[in-house]
Amino acid sequence: MQLVPYQNTIEHVSHVSGRGYWSGRAVSLTFLPSEPNSGIRFRRVDLPGKPIVSAHVEHRRDTQLRTTLVQSGAHVEMVEHVLAALYALQIDNCIVECDAPEMPGMDGSALSFAIALERSGLRRQLAPAKMVSICAPIRIGDESNYLLAIPSRDPGLTIRYVLDYGPTSSVPKCESTLLVDRETFTTEIAPARTFLEEKDAKGLQSRGVATHVTYRDLIIFGDHGPIENSLRYQDECSRHKLLDVIGDLSLCQHRIQGKIIAHRSGHNLNGRLAQELFELTDKQQMRKAG
Repeated sequence: MQLVPYQNTIEHVSHVSGRGYWSGRAVSLTFLPSEPNSGIRFRRVDLPGKPIVSAHVEHRRDTQLRTTLVQSGAHVEMVEHVLAALYALQIDNCIVECDAPEMPGMDGSALSFAIALERSGLRRQLAPAKMVSICAPIRIGDESNYLLAIPSRDPGLTIRYVLDYGPTSSVPKCESTLLVDRETFTTEIAPARTFLEEKDAKGLQSRGVATHVTYRDLIIFGDHGPIENSLRYQDECSRHKLLDVIGDLSLCQHRIQGKIIAHRSGHNLNGRLAQELFELTDKQQMRKAG
């Protein structure tokens, strides 16, 4: 007999502060407990009326190199690392108060968010967790960039990410396969940092974007490897892309049972699969009701 998993919120309030990568603006986050079935919600305390933006795939908007959510005229961006930490640490309901639209970049990873949320502790709530099971293969993308969701007998969500930008890229080919759970997230996934090729980083800064970011704030690859930095794992780049997949798929607002195989996927493909998974939850709920 399989035990029914319950929803969780955090036990204690926690805080994280930093600067946005894109805007350079200082921003503080406050993680607050929330009631069952409320999901993950961002509260823009810097705006009149403190509007709420729910972390739901219907609010996702395509944005360059990051995930943005828009609801009722308010938006939050670069949310994928925060969402990945909340999902992997099994926090179903939480309010994330922020005083700027862009989440703090920190060191390019989700480690600071994971540490803060672990310190907050978990409070079990007497409501069953929302679950979606991948019962048949779902494929999105083309031959070069794709996501494949398949059934798995292993409990929870396992992700395999294959990163290969070809022989002309300075980013090394690598791949990672990891189970997404509380035990492995903080040590094996959360520390993996954002990366860029040097030419792309210079291109962004030439347009006035991320002008405050240095080689120590994330991984910048030159012709001979990371510039003024070193990798935390040999497969750090694929681990970071795996981290992004977690955050983006969490927008389906359900815990996922199955395996994801990702090949060079980005936020757009991740978001499209999140939409497919959300629609799958509707079908599974209708079958149960019938």
